[in-house]
Amino acid sequence: MTKARTATTNDMGDREQQDLLQDWDRMAPVGAEFGSPDYERLEELDHLAILAKGSLLAARRWLDTPNQALEGMTPEEVAKTQEGFARVRQLLTSSTKAR
Repeated sequence: MTKARTATTNDMGDREQQDLLQDWDRMAPVGAEFGSPDYERLEELDHLAILAKGSLLAARRWLDTPNQALEGMTPEEVAKTQEGFARVRQLLTSSTKAR
């Protein structure tokens, strides 16, 4: 009986390796380790939303839902600027205090 062997990049042809690396290069930066300038802002936004809404799922729903207090834009969209982030933070902190 032969033990199954997992394929590695060493087993791939040059073309397959290039395709794999190109896919990696096309990925958007998602954190400080990739140099994303928005990492800290996004981390704080998620943290505040989780505190205010009680769970990650509720926080993500709120962040992705158009909000009348934000002229019908989603909190995630508004928070892309410093001024917008301050508005969203205010909404979240006032929501937390009301609990």
